[in-house]
Amino acid sequence: MKRNTIIAFALLASALLTSVSLKAQEQEEGFDRNHVFDLYVGDIYYTPKNKDVKTSSKVLDVIASVATKEFSEDHDGYADAVSAEIVKGLTRAFRFKVIDRSFNPDADNPEYALTIDGNIASINTTAKMITEEHKGKDGKVKKTTSQVYRAIILFTLSLKDLNGTIINSNTFSIESNEYSSSWFATRQSALDKALSYISNSVARYYDEVYPLYADIIEVGADRNNKQKEVYIDLGSSHGVYVDLTFGVYQLTHVNGRESKHYLGRIRVKEIQGTDVSYCKVVSGGKDIKKCIDNGEELLIISRH
Repeated sequence: MKRNTIIAFALLASALLTSVSLKAQEQEEGFDRNHVFDLYVGDIYYTPKNKDVKTSSKVLDVIASVATKEFSEDHDGYADAVSAEIVKGLTRAFRFKVIDRSFNPDADNPEYALTIDGNIASINTTAKMITEEHKGKDGKVKKTTSQVYRAIILFTLSLKDLNGTIINSNTFSIESNEYSSSWFATRQSALDKALSYISNSVARYYDEVYPLYADIIEVGADRNNKQKEVYIDLGSSHGVYVDLTFGVYQLTHVNGRESKHYLGRIRVKEIQGTDVSYCKVVSGGKDIKKCIDNGEELLIISRH
């Protein structure tokens, strides 16, 4: 396995375990803890259900639909739109530079290069009839019946090294009513709402896999023995934005191993340069100040 592949795998494992120290990471020769990966996007296939094959599960689905009065429909024509939103989400991730083509060994740099491909399993809407009661001006209760919809989109993305080894795979389930119990008046509106959630969900996931790591480079105001302000060594060149939050952890060593203890959160309030941002301490100000004053090791990781 090539050295760059080993580094990429080690970084991903570190992000997933989240108990690794920055000090150990920085000891890797040539390692940049916030390095941006060249991400080569491969095929994102859509594999619709075979509608011509009758199975017992399809019979059960029909029976269930009759019982619940909910009926589903697949939407093959939205595959390209789903793929586009996935790529948009990858582009928004902090640590990815998306290259929408295959890796070219003759022209591209293999250092910190990864590939990704995927499979869209389902683009589906479900419809049901609802009956609502309304009291008219005459005091009589009138009933109206209408059809409402919700949508769900399922896809899996596989992140790989240049040798084709999968180092991370995740299945995303995106629903039109992800943040509410609402149903929608049309299939189109339900699908549009589900599509609108894709890029953010993809970006958030990979920002957790590959977070940004920060150091406090200067302390600001404190009050009542609580830290209120700090400055970190990340800025516009890292994709940092106002209101981005970071978790602050105290690192300790137990029998040769590292453990982390959550202290609190800081939030970016002003980006003051390519590699400096002013942050407010949102929580844990007392413990954060104590650790800073004692010169203790902190782990600061981005979080949405």
